[in-house]
Amino acid sequence: MSDGAAGVSGSDQLLQATVQAIVTAVSAAVDAEPRPGVVSLSIPGGPAVGRQITIDATHAPQTEGLHNICRLSVLDPDLAPAGEMARLEYEHDKQTKFGLQRVYSIQSVRRYGADLVLLENFLAENAASVREEDFRPIESEAYAQGTVLATVQEWVHYRAWQLQQVASKG
Repeated sequence: MSDGAAGVSGSDQLLQATVQAIVTAVSAAVDAEPRPGVVSLSIPGGPAVGRQITIDATHAPQTEGLHNICRLSVLDPDLAPAGEMARLEYEHDKQTKFGLQRVYSIQSVRRYGADLVLLENFLAENAASVREEDFRPIESEAYAQGTVLATVQEWVHYRAWQLQQVASKG
């Protein structure tokens, strides 16, 4: 194993099950998205490695009009770099005492042999500045379930509600 995956083993079945649930939730959300909203992801000059959707909650009442976007990607770990299976990107504006600040974070599920490894990166300013060496493993099952999985589920439910609203108006 490499890229910060040391210390997370297949013997931690609860963490493995939570990480698998994250992949399943992302995959289900991408599969549920109408075709025009799904973007194919490819390696430059290479094959398609996955699909991505963007969920925009900028105009949701709880965001008060602040930028709030989630991108969910499901990838083929046999083709995607670093054995990546799922990617969760969050970008939002946050009001601080210094003014409005754009916050970006990313979480990634990678397959290393039979193990699934959950990683996160809070150091990139945006998608273009993500550096592989900044990813850190999430080894806490409580954090994986209570924060990562719960957040994905919130976004997926919000997107289902958005799609239901569009369908009821159409």
